[in-house]
Amino acid sequence: MKRYLSLWNVLGVALLLMGLIVFFYSSPGRRSEVINLPTAETRPQEPRNVTMRLYFAKSDASGFLIEKREVTLDPGDTVYRRALEELVAGPRQGAAPIVPEGAPVPTVFVRGSTAYVDLPEAYGSLGLGTAGETLLVYGMAYTIIDQGPVEEVRFLYRGEPATTLGHLSLLEPIRRTR
Repeated sequence: MKRYLSLWNVLGVALLLMGLIVFFYSSPGRRSEVINLPTAETRPQEPRNVTMRLYFAKSDASGFLIEKREVTLDPGDTVYRRALEELVAGPRQGAAPIVPEGAPVPTVFVRGSTAYVDLPEAYGSLGLGTAGETLLVYGMAYTIIDQGPVEEVRFLYRGEPATTLGHLSLLEPIRRTR
């Protein structure tokens, strides 16, 4: 009769159990990625002028052209929201837009050094292709990062953490070295 409780069998079963435990505790279905967004922000009480750096596409979609724009922030406006409004409005100096005409302006929340851009439902069916999606996401992220102390941008889709936008993975935050 064979020994079932040999050293190798016991080690094999222990390794199998450890693997199953790691698998179940690291699977994405079990992780809760709740993002508590701030309810109140400090906003300036008087209008102020700011210079924004907006990232638009080159006409051949091979990279970005930066457009500097002087904008007046009204009381209650945030610089990040206004930057995305200007980005959605389109370029003024010969660059190509990165956001299709008629697309709504995403909502922006900032917590610490991370900005959360909540893409409305319309962004799920833009049909931009790989290059267009890359220019859209990175153009928005770089525009927000250039406005202030934000160091990284995470994207949400309809209030939930976004995993992709068409062909582009959004699992990791977008950072930029200065």
